[in-house]
Amino acid sequence: MRIKRYVANTMQQAIARVKADFGDDAVILHTRRFRRGLFGLLGRSRVEVIAAIDPGRPKAAQRQRELERAREATLEAIRSLQEEVRSLKQMLGEPSAAGERLPAGVSRALARLKEQDLPDEECQALLERALPPGTLDQAVDAQWVWDRLAEQLVAEVPTVPPWDFSKTPVIVPLVGPTGVGKTTTIAKLAANFAMLGKRSVGLVTVDTYRIAAVEHLRAYANIIGLDLLVAYTPDELRQAVASMEDRDLILIDTAGRSQHHAMHMAELRAFLEVLPSPEVHLVLSASTRRQDMAEIVERFRGTAFQRLIITKLDETRAYGSLYMAPRLAGKPLAYLTTGQSVPDDIEVADGQQVARLILGEAP
Repeated sequence: MRIKRYVANTMQQAIARVKADFGDDAVILHTRRFRRGLFGLLGRSRVEVIAAIDPGRPKAAQRQRELERAREATLEAIRSLQEEVRSLKQMLGEPSAAGERLPAGVSRALARLKEQDLPDEECQALLERALPPGTLDQAVDAQWVWDRLAEQLVAEVPTVPPWDFSKTPVIVPLVGPTGVGKTTTIAKLAANFAMLGKRSVGLVTVDTYRIAAVEHLRAYANIIGLDLLVAYTPDELRQAVASMEDRDLILIDTAGRSQHHAMHMAELRAFLEVLPSPEVHLVLSASTRRQDMAEIVERFRGTAFQRLIITKLDETRAYGSLYMAPRLAGKPLAYLTTGQSVPDDIEVADGQQVARLILGEAP
């Protein structure tokens, strides 16, 4: 007797594969439905069929086999109808049976992740990676689930320490869309490194488009005690940076650019191309919608940014952007800002802090 196992999305698909291999003389030995996913509860429904063929089986049994196949087909039709009813209920907002069977700790964690504006598929995948197989009993404990999930977030959210000043000057342009707080972030960085870090800092702005943008940064520069140079063209930017080659850190403020405006993006790249080994930082607001953030990241890839700064954490209660931005960009988080105060309200990005923001301080 030849025996073979088949796994498919539906019973019809599995039976079709059995018939293709064994023909009408196949015997169905076993069938079952199962789910792949978190504890087998969140994954897609699959079917398993174990079939066999006995070349010596008498033909008198053929009628019985046909009756068995007809019965199985009827049962499968009933199951399919039940599945459609469950799907319809879920679409209308009624909890699925799988969701109702999730351990209490997992249900709470899943709800928290969804509140953070994370896509459903990301929530499920993150939980699957955080909770190893065979931990169903432990997963009723919300604290245990919180600890595992926090560890997973720390492992998956890349962060980088402040700049290495072994080779100076470190040239840092900040780029990003309008309204994300680049100028204020520049002022915070300048104040912290100049006043607290005792580094020599140079400031340059090429943001000559916004009314009073230069004066805004100049006011900060005067308070901190730094000179500010203004560059209207890429050549002037090259000269300004060259004149500050004795500084430890040169921070460059750029004009906010819409990711929808190709000409503006080309102008921004023209400025960046004259800089020697710049460490470009893309600045994003924590309150940016996930779809818009994905588009911004793709459009700004032409700037060859290497690090991310997430601003305005004080303006949202959903911190999923701290997880999604590095995944979308493939780049680490460098700094987080939480308000308008200079030099305060800026912190070096830390995985533990990101986990606490996303999950809350306690389950």
